[in-house]
Amino acid sequence: MKNLNLQAKIFWVVVALFSTALFGFIIAKAGALAALIIPVLIGCILLAYYIFKNPFFGFCLIMFFLPFERVPTYEIGGIDIKINVILGFITLFAWLLALMFNGQKWRVSPNALTLPITIFVISLLLSLTQAFNLSRAVQVLIFTLFTIALSFLANSMVQSKEDLKKIIGVLFLSSLIAGSFGLFQFAGDVVGLPQSMTLLKEGYTSAVFGFPRVQAFSMEPLYFANYLIIPLSLLIAYFLAKVKFSKNQEDKFWDKWIANPWFIFALLVILGVNFVLTVSRGGYLGLVVVVLIYLFVFFRKIFSIRNILIMAVAGVLVYWGVTYALSQGQARASREFFGHVTLNDLYEGESIQGRLNTFEFAYSAFEKSPVLGIGIGNYGPYAKHYPVNTPEYGWDIVNNQFIETLAETGSIGFIAFILIFLVLLIRSFIAIKATDDLFLKTTLIGLTAAMVGILVQYNFFSTLYIIHIWIAVGLLAGTQQLALKQKSLK
Repeated sequence: MKNLNLQAKIFWVVVALFSTALFGFIIAKAGALAALIIPVLIGCILLAYYIFKNPFFGFCLIMFFLPFERVPTYEIGGIDIKINVILGFITLFAWLLALMFNGQKWRVSPNALTLPITIFVISLLLSLTQAFNLSRAVQVLIFTLFTIALSFLANSMVQSKEDLKKIIGVLFLSSLIAGSFGLFQFAGDVVGLPQSMTLLKEGYTSAVFGFPRVQAFSMEPLYFANYLIIPLSLLIAYFLAKVKFSKNQEDKFWDKWIANPWFIFALLVILGVNFVLTVSRGGYLGLVVVVLIYLFVFFRKIFSIRNILIMAVAGVLVYWGVTYALSQGQARASREFFGHVTLNDLYEGESIQGRLNTFEFAYSAFEKSPVLGIGIGNYGPYAKHYPVNTPEYGWDIVNNQFIETLAETGSIGFIAFILIFLVLLIRSFIAIKATDDLFLKTTLIGLTAAMVGILVQYNFFSTLYIIHIWIAVGLLAGTQQLALKQKSLK
């Protein structure tokens, strides 16, 4: 310590205190298992060291693990601790230290969403006064504030085009791994591999539809579909605009692989097959809206012989991949798939009618407390008449984020929530018009279209603290700021 400066001493004291507290907690909770857990955590601490040296590295790790919602996960005290939660806390802490001790290099970027997000957070805090199940409300509030903080982190990590290229590249590599595992997951279930290998949750195996619904590392197929909208939207935009990631000949990795049209095409096909096999109707609708946006934005570029041929080949490959996959399932697989997609269960079953009934029930909750709502995270307890213990299969949700926000946070929270995305989308249009840089413009179009697709699917599920959604919000805001800053400098 004698040879270290004051900043380094503070850093190592903080690491020592944090490690001691963490190891003590693990030994108290895990007992003998601590002998296995602690070495793994030591490796994590070494990784944290590099994150503290460079918070951008930590953010790239967060981007890489975005689709790893469920694997790896460790349960502590009834709460699932995910890898991105750990990485997120470490990176946020490292970023705060960097802001305090190295302000010349690291800074908080301006964020147009600060005001609407602040109003939204205030509405969440006010809703606590109406929460009957306060512990549930506080838990959901903490997770929501954490994911919102990650959106501010993402906004500030986009300081240059080079940073943005690396972030998008990591996103594509991560989605390639998730998509490849998704194909293995489908094939493994069809040939009879155990769920311990395929990682399919109960309810998504061939036992239901005669074929497995792909979920890769996500909690559910619909979450995986929602995540896939982001890379798919960007891939389609880069393909149509013929964007190269970099013209720097020294950047061989990005030019040779990430910006390679064949890589983009192959990844588009792999993720397209995965997307269809999630059998997420809300996700389908979201991607349809993305395609409609591109028909308007890239109208002239789409209808060229080259693009029509390539898109036709991609469509045929996705169609062949899906039909071949379904043919490997049970005899009823294709019938069940097309029946589910074409809404054969419109008037029966819980998938649609159950959702409609839930929407009405949630709206009645809003009518009981129209200003502040019934409390953040309290729809589930409200629907079960506030039981003492958490239900075995978890709390009910509305399956529509907008209606759930209206019920839980009232008019104030709902308006603030809508205002966040309204400001985000309006600012996108301004930034797209402002920049002449092809890469920035196309990335803005891709992220904006993805955000619209995500919001469309938000009509069919409801979890406020989803990391990949708030990361996408922050990335879009950061890209807007970068485009507007370059225009201002010019």
